[in-house]
Amino acid sequence: MIKIRRVRGKRDLRRFIKMAWSLYKGNQHWVPPLISDMEQMLTPGRNPFWENAERQLFLALKDEKIVGRIAAIVSFNHNKLYNEKTGFFGFYESADDQDVAHALYEAAEEWLASLQMTHMRGPMNPNINEEIGFVVDGFDEDPFVMMPYTLPYYPKLAEKEGLAKIKDVYSYWAPTAAGMPEKVERIVKTIKKRYKITLRPADMKNIEAETALIKEVHDEAWSQNWGAVPFTDAEFDLIVKKLKPVVIPDFVPIVELDGKVVAMAVATPDANQILRYANGRLFPFGFIKVLLNQHKVNRVRIMILGVLSAYRRYGFDALLYYELFKAAQKHGFVGGEFSWILEDNVKMINLIESWGGKITKTYRVYQKPIKPVDKSKRKWDYLF
Repeated sequence: MIKIRRVRGKRDLRRFIKMAWSLYKGNQHWVPPLISDMEQMLTPGRNPFWENAERQLFLALKDEKIVGRIAAIVSFNHNKLYNEKTGFFGFYESADDQDVAHALYEAAEEWLASLQMTHMRGPMNPNINEEIGFVVDGFDEDPFVMMPYTLPYYPKLAEKEGLAKIKDVYSYWAPTAAGMPEKVERIVKTIKKRYKITLRPADMKNIEAETALIKEVHDEAWSQNWGAVPFTDAEFDLIVKKLKPVVIPDFVPIVELDGKVVAMAVATPDANQILRYANGRLFPFGFIKVLLNQHKVNRVRIMILGVLSAYRRYGFDALLYYELFKAAQKHGFVGGEFSWILEDNVKMINLIESWGGKITKTYRVYQKPIKPVDKSKRKWDYLF
């Protein structure tokens, strides 16, 4: 029988994180996360997300061996914004065993039901502003920084537990070698001629003020996107703090019109290309391995692009992508990934595909209604 253990204390948390290493052993595409980053992400008091959320972490054991994990999450900000009682699951990993999957999902459901949640959605690690979805296509591709990589059997296990697709998101790849289509060049020239705009890179010496401007545009521009929940100031500051050491100013283009910031984008070199050498630990030797291999970073991820709603017909989205493309060429990158893109964001998809962008990965978010669990019929036991 599968046994479920609630994570309690630092030792259990380390087990929760480290169990993934055995599952992905020999997988050439998985990039081990930094253990210290995972500990920060999952620890209330160290990650500001938990100031407005709760979570319970579970481990699954079979024959005294850890064979799975899951996090059950309630985001108060999400439910307040959407007037819902939606719970989330995330950080799911397990053996290819339906009994293990059943126990993990049911344990998460029970906990969410105890907080009066009516639906369970995920995976969200831990929310929509971070890693989301199971990979359903693109298993032979390496994940970009802050994007998930999951095992091929996870969707099957989830669907057998009654989880159904609620949304797909895509990753697009666009190489720089082919150059920018002439049509785009003409559009950009027209935009620059028509509007008295200032186009500039982020001022890294004035990062606090720049962060506030970028967050303001992001929150307004993304407010109508499916499932969007604005970052709190503390959450956004933490993201900026993590990215600041690797961000190149040219990859944070900002558009000003009449002295007002109306559009911006954020891209970052793909740190995953070298973090894999750390195997989860920067110290004592991982940092040296990362430094020795930093020349191998040759691609970028376009993480954020936002245009204020009043200016969406001005073509500033095309202008931002053009600037990012030119920046990638300038700094010697072979291409970039646009991720992630909602499957029904037709305008953005058409724009990227018109430049020769191709879908390389599809991620799926699932949802199911939470039903009362008959504890007498459980096929698993709690270990307290």
